[in-house]
Amino acid sequence: MYGDLALQLVTASHRSTLSTTPQLPLPKYALPLILSICLETRQLGQSITTAAEQYGQISLSQDKSLVCNLTVQHLSARRNKRCLLTYLSTRINGIKERWWDSGGSLAYLLSNEILGDNNNNNNELENDFEKEISNDKDLKNNLSPQEIDFLKGYNNLMLDYKSDFLDILDLNSNLNKPPKELMIDIRVIKDAGEIFLENGEKVDFRKGERFRLNRSNIERLIVQGFLEEV
Repeated sequence: MYGDLALQLVTASHRSTLSTTPQLPLPKYALPLILSICLETRQLGQSITTAAEQYGQISLSQDKSLVCNLTVQHLSARRNKRCLLTYLSTRINGIKERWWDSGGSLAYLLSNEILGDNNNNNNELENDFEKEISNDKDLKNNLSPQEIDFLKGYNNLMLDYKSDFLDILDLNSNLNKPPKELMIDIRVIKDAGEIFLENGEKVDFRKGERFRLNRSNIERLIVQGFLEEV
C-alpha cells in the first residue's frame, strides 16, 4: 500500500528518540529504504502525469473515479515527501545534539570509540530494518557522507561563532551546574589515555582512578563522559 515504507521509516526514527540514554542515539542511515521511497514517489508522479496526458482536462473533470484515483496518488506522493523531510530533520537535530553533548569535539564524534548504551528492552524494534538500525552504535558509520559533511560544516560554523568571545565564555562548557571552586575531585569512568593539561602536566586517565584537578583543564572530558565529578 502507498506510504507503508515511509511510515516504517518515520516510526523507526521516532522510536530511536525515545531512548533514555543521555545522547540521542542515531540509527544507521536507512539508504535502501529511502531509495525505495523515492522510487515509489517517482512512480506515483509518473502515473499521474501519464493519466493527465492520456485523458485530458475534459475527462478529468467528468470521470470522478479517475479524479479520486489521481488524488490518492498525489496525496501519497506528498506524504512520502513529508515523511522523508521529517526523517532527515530528526537526524539533523540528533547530529547537533551529539555535537553539543560531546563538548564540540569533532574528532571525538568521528572516532570509532563512541558506543551508546541502547539496550533498553522497551525499545525493541519489530522488523528487520529496525533491528539493523538499532545494532550499529558507531556514530561515524551511522552517518551518510552528506551528514558527515553537515557535521563538519556545523562544527566550523560554531567555532567561528564562539571564537570572538572564547576568552570570556565557552559555549560548550556545562552551564547547568555553575562551578563553586576551581579545583574539583573527579573519577575516571572511561579510559581516556594520556592527556596534556594547560600547565604542561601529563595525566594518564585510566578507569577507576581519582584526581583533583583544575576544572578548566578537564571540563571537556567531563562533558564527553570520560570523567565524572565526585
